[in-house]
Amino acid sequence: MKNWKKGIALVVAAGLLTIAGAATALAASKTKLDTVTELYWGDDGTTANWEKVDDAYQYEVRLYCNESQVESMKTKKDSLDMEKKMTKEGDYTFKVRALAKSNSKEFTDGYWSEESEETYVSEDFANMIKNGGSTSQLKNGGPGKKEDGQTTEEKEASVVIQAKWIQEAGTGRWWYQNADGSYPKGGWWQDPANGTWYFFDEQGYMQTGWIDWNGNRYYCTAGGAMAVGEYTIDGAQYRFDATGALQ
Repeated sequence: MKNWKKGIALVVAAGLLTIAGAATALAASKTKLDTVTELYWGDDGTTANWEKVDDAYQYEVRLYCNESQVESMKTKKDSLDMEKKMTKEGDYTFKVRALAKSNSKEFTDGYWSEESEETYVSEDFANMIKNGGSTSQLKNGGPGKKEDGQTTEEKEASVVIQAKWIQEAGTGRWWYQNADGSYPKGGWWQDPANGTWYFFDEQGYMQTGWIDWNGNRYYCTAGGAMAVGEYTIDGAQYRFDATGALQ
């Protein structure tokens, strides 16, 4: 009787080993999906984007804040808006991996990608999201950007944009966003906050140094403000009238 039971056990064990071996062989024969590349944050600063992977069924995305995982999500698109998950101040990054169909006979899940670059979310922006607010797309690359720390709010489908100075990432050049989303360009503009005059080129970037305009010469300081009164420039003394014109 004991030998009979032992024989059955050996047959069952052999069968299990055969099944396990077949499963291992099947897994080994599958192709691993490519690793996701080209990770970047969209212009709104909250939408994660990446390069599409051929044959991927969907993607798994992990969001991190200050190096701690916040959320893990899945999508069939090659982008995902993370805004509603950004309820804490800090630097956000994300990782992505391509997923195969669960019953795929050809492919297995890809490796996790490298971590994306950071996008910064201010405390004000995080609180706004926590309280049900949302954002509209900004030229400066995202909400709560460290250069100015301000945000755009969109509630009940009406966009409210804060007028503000914005320093362009990469170039360091300044431009001004009006409350209606437009910006001054191709001439003089007076800051409503302090009455100071600034000059913007045709692209809308603030200018510094000497400005020739309508037959007169003006000077804008390193901070962009139009010079009025007496100024020493490169060791020489100059005088500008109340309109900023060189005397």
